[in-house]
Amino acid sequence: MLKSDQICLVCGDTQSRRFEYQGYYYYQCRSCALVSTYPLPEEQIVEEHYSHKFVEGNYRLLQDYAEQYKGVYETFTRILSDTMASQGKSLQGNSVLDIGCFTGEFLELLQDKGADVFGLELQTEAVDIANQKLPGKVYKADFFGNEFPQREFDVITLMGVVEHVVDPARMLRRTHQLLRDDGVIMLQTPNSAAVFARLLRKHWPPYQPIEHIHIFSDRSLSQLLETSGFQDIKIIRHVKKLPVAYVYGMMANFGSEIRQIVKPFYTLLPNFVRNLQLPFYVGEMIVTARKNSG
Repeated sequence: MLKSDQICLVCGDTQSRRFEYQGYYYYQCRSCALVSTYPLPEEQIVEEHYSHKFVEGNYRLLQDYAEQYKGVYETFTRILSDTMASQGKSLQGNSVLDIGCFTGEFLELLQDKGADVFGLELQTEAVDIANQKLPGKVYKADFFGNEFPQREFDVITLMGVVEHVVDPARMLRRTHQLLRDDGVIMLQTPNSAAVFARLLRKHWPPYQPIEHIHIFSDRSLSQLLETSGFQDIKIIRHVKKLPVAYVYGMMANFGSEIRQIVKPFYTLLPNFVRNLQLPFYVGEMIVTARKNSG
């Protein structure tokens, strides 16, 4: 039997139960707004979920809309380049580790900018595809293990990763260890303090049991980064320019109930409208920070 309250892993204050969704309970911290799901999903269930999702979910959609989705990775690259430039650096000649790199599209863009790229990914099929583009650069490895080259990196990116991790504090501490002094970390993740999250509650697409375990607010993520040894934290609202059809397809993969509401209207749209690339903001953020070398 789950307690009515939980302890926030970021600030130690009380997380109170907000709602139940698909057999899981969502708790939100009254101080920093971190949202966590309980009970924590079992490892076997998580593995089966991601295996199914690769075959029938994200990969199919990303293949269908590869050219249109490239703009998202270009946004990541631009923000990272700007962050490096603000420190008098560039991507040229610097090492980048992308954790959860999927099939390597973001790494390709970084390599085109002159970065020495490496990737970590847990899905075997994704690793195989990524290594066809970037031979020997992507590893199927545990971030906390020793299966990939042990070295320091100038940049570590976690795009759509931290919300999937049972112990994000441990992940950020490990990231800090692997970064060189003054190294840069960049993350992309949903923001639990966004207006859409408050309005839609359990119907907000990022609330996905099994897949999204901890949903940070900008405040809670900043606090965890600070306690993990990072400074110069910047929060950027992440607006994606995507085809209407892609966004509708993502609703199906996430199992969002919003799709059932949207479906009657979507079926009336002509094809040219479905293929329009429009700016979408559903409450995501891009966060950059620098390792505190002091």
